[in-house]
Amino acid sequence: MSQPRVLIIQDISASCRISMNVAVPVVSCLDNWVSILPTALLSTHTGKEFEGYTFLDLTQEMGGILQHWQSLGIKFDGILIGYLGSRQQINIVRDIIHTFAAEDAHIILDPAMGDQGVLYPGFTLEYVDEMAALCNEATVITPNVTEACFLTKRPILKKPYAESEVSELLADLRALNPNNVVLTGVSLESETIGAVCVSQSEPEAHYAFAKHFPGHYDGAGDLFTSVVGGLLFQNLPLTVATETAVRYNSMVIERTLKSGRELHYGVQFETDLPYLIEQLRKYKPAE
Repeated sequence: MSQPRVLIIQDISASCRISMNVAVPVVSCLDNWVSILPTALLSTHTGKEFEGYTFLDLTQEMGGILQHWQSLGIKFDGILIGYLGSRQQINIVRDIIHTFAAEDAHIILDPAMGDQGVLYPGFTLEYVDEMAALCNEATVITPNVTEACFLTKRPILKKPYAESEVSELLADLRALNPNNVVLTGVSLESETIGAVCVSQSEPEAHYAFAKHFPGHYDGAGDLFTSVVGGLLFQNLPLTVATETAVRYNSMVIERTLKSGRELHYGVQFETDLPYLIEQLRKYKPAE
């Protein structure tokens, strides 16, 4: 059976284990044929730990790449969308979905624009509105709780969350995307954290939790969406993809903490890639 041909759209933070640097190996190891469309090139990510980082906007280059691909007749069985640096790039991605997505393609959108109750630097409420509209173009969206609150214009929730609050947030997210929603960073008690998913085929909320390690882990959201996308491109159920991503993120964060390395450069995801391959073989035996 041929591999799904998938496109990853997000930035490259050259020295950090986030965004494209985690998406490509994770999605690839899950037996997908990966192409990339970088949105920007940075020396590091834009977190407060780094000053003087470089930033190269690749919007113009994206247009040239897409023109060439269109001349080649390229189509993608799946598209994974991460950090987009501007409203213009959101519009470009909307055109990509309409032009390059094969019929029945999985369109995985991580509306990466905020965390810990605030938007990332440079993002505005107008950007949030554009991202909310893009959510309707996807087959799956994977916001964290902060992003979900901005997208649905709800007050920012405080941890630990009440299950009723999460249910109301999910209902509002489904108004933006009735297909499939995965809400990340869900914590109903201080000892655990995870995600909850709902879909058209399984409308009842399905929770997946793992041990909570206090702190902030740059790249963990990118990693989570990469696992979910990589497995969905293999046509595994959303519940399986969500559970696997929660377990993998937890083991990766624990390993990173034990390593003693700087957390702001991202998490040590490489060592546990074999776990993902094992899960794929478990749920989808070789044909």
